[in-house]
Amino acid sequence: MKASRFLPHALAAAVAAPITPLALAAELEEVTVTAQKRSQRLTEVPIAITSFGAENIEETGIRQLREVAEFIPNLSISSGKDFDSTVSIRGVGANSRNIGFDTRVGVYLDGVYLGQSPALNQELLDLERIEVLRGPQGTLFGKNTVAGAINLISRQPGNTLEGGINIEYGNFNTRQMSASLSAPLSDSLFAKVALSSQQRDGIQDNLLTGNALNEQDGDAYRAQLVYDAGGNFTANLAIDGTDAERLTYVGEPVTDTFGMTPDTAAPQDDTVAMNHDPLEAREIRGSALTMNWDLASGFAIKSITAVRDTEIFYRNDVDYAPLDLAELRYEDSYNQVTQEFQLVSPESEDLQYVAGLYLYQQEGDSLRQIVSTPTAAMLFGTNPEVPVTTDGTVDTSSFAAFMNGSYRLTSQWKLGFGFRYSEEEKDVDWRIDGSGSGAFAMGTGSVDDRRTDSHFSPNVVLNYDFTPYIHGYAKYAGGFKSGGYNLDFIGQSDLNAGIDFDKETVDSVEIGLKGTALNRSLSFNLAAFQSDYTDYQVNQFIDLGEGRTSISIRNAAEVETRGLEAEFTYNANDYLQLNAAFGLLDAEFADYPGGGAGGADVSGNKLPGASDYTVNLGAQYRYPIMSMGVEFMARVDYSFRDDYYNTADNEQYRTLMSGDVVQYGWVDDIELVNARIGVISDSESWSASLWARNLLDEEYLTDTSRDFFGTLTHFKGMPRTYGLEVGYRF
Repeated sequence: MKASRFLPHALAAAVAAPITPLALAAELEEVTVTAQKRSQRLTEVPIAITSFGAENIEETGIRQLREVAEFIPNLSISSGKDFDSTVSIRGVGANSRNIGFDTRVGVYLDGVYLGQSPALNQELLDLERIEVLRGPQGTLFGKNTVAGAINLISRQPGNTLEGGINIEYGNFNTRQMSASLSAPLSDSLFAKVALSSQQRDGIQDNLLTGNALNEQDGDAYRAQLVYDAGGNFTANLAIDGTDAERLTYVGEPVTDTFGMTPDTAAPQDDTVAMNHDPLEAREIRGSALTMNWDLASGFAIKSITAVRDTEIFYRNDVDYAPLDLAELRYEDSYNQVTQEFQLVSPESEDLQYVAGLYLYQQEGDSLRQIVSTPTAAMLFGTNPEVPVTTDGTVDTSSFAAFMNGSYRLTSQWKLGFGFRYSEEEKDVDWRIDGSGSGAFAMGTGSVDDRRTDSHFSPNVVLNYDFTPYIHGYAKYAGGFKSGGYNLDFIGQSDLNAGIDFDKETVDSVEIGLKGTALNRSLSFNLAAFQSDYTDYQVNQFIDLGEGRTSISIRNAAEVETRGLEAEFTYNANDYLQLNAAFGLLDAEFADYPGGGAGGADVSGNKLPGASDYTVNLGAQYRYPIMSMGVEFMARVDYSFRDDYYNTADNEQYRTLMSGDVVQYGWVDDIELVNARIGVISDSESWSASLWARNLLDEEYLTDTSRDFFGTLTHFKGMPRTYGLEVGYRF
């Protein structure tokens, strides 16, 4: 179906509206970002970057990081479980399924790396903006940013007393509350605290337990204490935390346990028949001390010292059926300490740079079990209690030295440069006991090993100022993703062959044009890119037949991605703002012999999760009603994502042994419309709005999957949700 089919008439008319002289007078506000670790105008930063500010967060009503993907081209964030969240940029991403495997997109909170997948889907609590940096960011952000980086920047406390509260209620018994308070404690000490709590009933019924799955239940907090005496030294002590426990979403089985026939235990939509409810519990804690010294020479020194802890418990009934064969239990934890020092050069028309050192220490611990039953013992000869256990630790130590800067060659030409040298050591002490796995033939053994990766990531940019408001650039950037270990449920042959894998690297070129036009009523950001990945790490389930599965990580692929991105913001007049973003993408395995089912050559196949194109459109209308002392606000957003594959084999349907055919390995187009309408007082002291997400109640899939026994599952997107939000500020 066409992308415009569900585009609301009002938005279509607004997009088609001619430019009038009045439109040229509505000037856009200048956007400042810190993507290169110093404040810069967005239009002058030679990065394909999207800045999503506090007003954007409030006006779109998004609550969690994963929802940002609906507004940014070539960005996708997985839905469903939080323990294995996947962030992908330009078709490239990964989840840290186990403690020996890392992600490809780094997510940072106020300059601090948040760590592995369980910590990524943060509540968007009291943020000043979100910066999404597309393309390798190895120079400034280091390892595991081969696809890009996402920066979450908090609102800082000020020197006046202010605060606010937001309360929201919606269908599925959705309840959300957030509050913040900022206050000066003295002339030089300022404090701020922000809290949020979010609950929602489940939307998928488990017929065997009577409970509803895919619920939400979480609390988050963030607090800051800032010292600023008005001199050359400032310090910010920040703490944050998230506590969430919910009956999670593990998809909807469309086959029996062994993937042989269609599911008959719960054939209705949004139902499952599982003996045990899947459960997910996350506890995240973080603290950071950021100190800035402004030296008399004009240089500045910055120090960021941080500690972060993440714990995740996950439980799933992996037979997805009333059979009660086995239950999966994960207990993982990540404890990390980071230290970064930056030397920032004085502001200068000619030479500017940031140089620094970065230290990273992480301990990852994991205990994972498949808990069996007498039924499984009888059918497969497994241990009647715990047929498979994995247990171990990975200690990671990393050091990096980096520099990023620019030198103005002429009034219009500027040369950007940068590098990062990294060394990383991983120590693994891990065991797997599959002696009771029976017919599933899991391995038994231990790994006590150490590996070291080092890499030099360069960056060079040539900038050209066409006018004071239009800037172009051509850039080369490199990066790497560290090697590791496949610490998962693996067979004996995989264990004997060795479970370590090498680092992957990326070389990327990009040209871009960004700036403002039409008397600064129109802003634009255009980019064309190509990235080549060497020794690409592939993490996938391998179907061994007869209900047996191997989980493999191999450096077996060369990957190429290329594409175009375009973003526009246009103030049509003083009341109407239009947004449009488009992404084109060609992401494929350039060389992957033996990567498919049965050892098939999948070279030339599309990368799983990569859509050929994405479209994001938005329109916002604000109009003052003087007689009532309020401003009326209406907003509508439309997003379209082209179809994509889920597996390297690029299959779309699977024929079962019964002869039935089910969709597997492929997701059809996704079209969503979100809307909001409300009023804001002239003083902005209170607001009230009605909102809806997936307004047209579109039914769609986000993923298909094959689990341990061979069960095929569908992951469905959220149905229509709607509600009322009221807010008060002082």
